[in-house]
Amino acid sequence: MWTPLIGEHAGKVWDILKENGPVGLNALKKQAKLDDKWLYLCLGWLAREDKIAVAQVKNLITISLK
Repeated sequence: MWTPLIGEHAGKVWDILKENGPVGLNALKKQAKLDDKWLYLCLGWLAREDKIAVAQVKNLITISLK
């Protein structure tokens, strides 16, 4: 079952954002050691829970906690 793993990885992403503030997608992927699939599943989970904000400046997308 994937759902428990998504929640676990989403917690890791949340911790990274809490410690580092706004982070670009590539940096977040590298720090969390997740592939694209898992990173986007985690971001979807956190977005659905209204925990993150997404911003884009030119070509850089950053993620931060609300």
